[in-house]
Amino acid sequence: MRKHWRYLVSPLFALLLVNAITYAGFFDSLELALEKEIGRNAYEEIVAEMRVMKLPAAEENRLQSIFRRLVAVCERKKELQYTLTVVEDNTVNAFALPGGYIFVHTGLLAFAESDGEIAGVLAHEIAHVDRKHSMSQLKRQIGMAFLLQLALKKSNAKEDIAKLGAIVINLAQLGYSREAEFEADRYGVYYMEKAGFNRKEILNFWQRLLDRTGGKEDPAFLYLFSTHPPTTERMKRIREL
Repeated sequence: MRKHWRYLVSPLFALLLVNAITYAGFFDSLELALEKEIGRNAYEEIVAEMRVMKLPAAEENRLQSIFRRLVAVCERKKELQYTLTVVEDNTVNAFALPGGYIFVHTGLLAFAESDGEIAGVLAHEIAHVDRKHSMSQLKRQIGMAFLLQLALKKSNAKEDIAKLGAIVINLAQLGYSREAEFEADRYGVYYMEKAGFNRKEILNFWQRLLDRTGGKEDPAFLYLFSTHPPTTERMKRIREL
């Protein structure tokens, strides 16, 4: 009798495993499609409100070359089409939206002194997308059940997508949790170094930001790093990687 059970259990276990993998893949596909839709909606909202800048050809080629090097080494390059958009704003800032939409302010480009400094900031933003920080935060705030319902188009999708887009814009511009920022720092350093840049450059960038304000984290200027955690703590952790 035991032998019969043994022969039955193995196929049953295999069937359950296949079903679990199939359902996991199905829900992953739904979530990815939803992420892209939310990101696209938020992107359109940003470009409607901010002035998109067209840089001189040489500057644009330089910036996009840095960006492509980083995207080439990130983890989700095959499932997302990453884009980089420059917007007019004097603050030293950059931010990322779900789906691979990265924005950088003209103020940051003016402040950066090297390709490596720009790469360090962009790598951090790419890491937010790669680690799905916006989507994870949405799951916590909205609930996975609602997101799945939305992905299956069983609710007022267009209106709800717009609402979620507003949430992710707020998250992207005001900052994530301490844990998410530390994780983006860690992966950002990994990506920039894998792309051929030196982590010392992002540390130099942050140090000059602090020096310019006398070591005080002034939200009016240190907008990129003014939320949480403190810049000095982030620099310390990067040195220890």
